[in-house]
This record gives sequence, C-alpha cells and structure tokens, in this order.
Amino acid sequence: MAASPLLSVGNLTVDYPSRTGLIRAVDGVSFSISAGSVLGVVGESGSGKSSVGFALMGLTDASKAVLGGTITFEGRDMLTLSRSAWRQLRGDRIAMVFQDAMATLNPVMRIGDQIGEVFRWHRPEMSRRAIRAACLELLERVGIKDAGRRIDSYPHQLSGGMRQRVVIAAAIALKPSLLIADEPTTALDVTVQAQILELMQTLCREQGTALILVSHDLDVVSDVCRDVVVMKDGVVVEAGPVDDVLMNPQHAYTQILLKARPGFGSGHMNTGAPHG
Repeated sequence: MAASPLLSVGNLTVDYPSRTGLIRAVDGVSFSISAGSVLGVVGESGSGKSSVGFALMGLTDASKAVLGGTITFEGRDMLTLSRSAWRQLRGDRIAMVFQDAMATLNPVMRIGDQIGEVFRWHRPEMSRRAIRAACLELLERVGIKDAGRRIDSYPHQLSGGMRQRVVIAAAIALKPSLLIADEPTTALDVTVQAQILELMQTLCREQGTALILVSHDLDVVSDVCRDVVVMKDGVVVEAGPVDDVLMNPQHAYTQILLKARPGFGSGHMNTGAPHG
C-alpha cells in the first residue's frame, strides 16, 4: 500500500478582507507532496502562489485572511490548530525560506544568535555551548567559509548570497520534514542563485526533507522540481510531472509562460529524482 502524502492540500481558499468585502486570492487549490519530493508552485505576480505558501505556514493572522478547505500535514488537520500549536510546528517540522534575507534577518543581531533562536525556542534543554556548536556546524553545512569568525557577524557584513545561506541554515536547523521556499533566489545573481538552489536540494536530499519551491521562474522550476503546479488568478490551471507539463503544456497560460522565458531547461540542477 502506498504511503500517505506528507502534505495534502484540498480545495484551499484564501480570502483577504477589503473595504468592499472579501477578496479571493486562492480559489480551490489542491495538491500533495510526499516525503523527500520537490514540488514547484509557479505563476506570475498576483497568481496566489505566495498566499498558498503563507497559508501552509500558518502566517495569515496579520492579514486577517480567511482560510477554507483542508491542509493535512503529517496526519494533522492544520486549519484546526491553535496559535501555540502552530508556533511549535513552525521552525521544527515545517520551515520557510523567504525571498529577502535582509528583511528576514535582524540587522542588529549576530547571525549565530539568530540561528540559535530556533534551538532556544524548540530545544530549551540545550546549553548555550551546545547551541553555538550546532550553529557552527550549520554554517559549515550551508557553505559559509570561516564559520568560526562569521558566526559573530552582523547581516550587513555578509554578501547577499551568504545572508541567504544563513536564512537556510536557520530553516533546516531542526531538520524539518517540509521546507517552503518563496522566491528564495530572486535578489541574487545567476551564479549565486544556482549555488543556493543546489545547496537547498542537497540539504533536502540528505535530510529527506520535502521542498516546495514557490517561483515565477520556469527555468528554475524545470531544473529543480519533480512536479509542478501552475497557478493563475488564484486557480491551478495545470499540474503534473514537471517534464510532462513544461514540455507538453496543455493550458494556454502555461504555453504563454513558456514562450516568455529567456532560456528554457538549462539543466544545471539535479534533484537526484527521475524525470519523465
């Protein structure tokens, strides 16, 4: 018997309040992802893809969004969780890498202390020495050279690529079973982008973590993901194995996205997962 999906999303709706009533940003989105898999959620700005990511993280309170449908993660109904239960899950079993590392990191806090907050919150039994050792190991794992010195750096003292590596280090600290990356390389140059994406894939493969990559970039999705969900105006217009969808698109919107790309399928990434 096939194993149950790690995450199942069924008929998800996300409505945001406005002066004239609720505005639907996500309308009946459904998909699933198994442990260790890589799923792309792709679409233009305003397609609703980021709203899906925030809903999966339980980060919709500030916007007062109204959620409908179902989100089942590791067998739990996520839409019935209390705020405290969400806080326990976030950073532990499920984590997110955001687009702008400089906005994510606290500018007046050393990076080692920022990564250490994950352990202090979720592993309060750990000593300060053990937390620092774990942070050093994480910085080394994500490719930060001279980690023993860099651990006491402030975000502004690091390059954009290094800051994004720090954000990834914090996200994977407790080996979550699901990592959501929302446009994680948008602000980086092409070379650093490739390094960051390859790093995320390697870490997920080593830890068995599932990855949901939210992106507008079809080249990135084609190189990184096994499966893809294409969104437009809050609706899934096409979904399936990445090669099937992007090499033989059935929906006019997917065809338009593909025609607009500068160079499709560079092939510089490899999940280790079979394609086709």
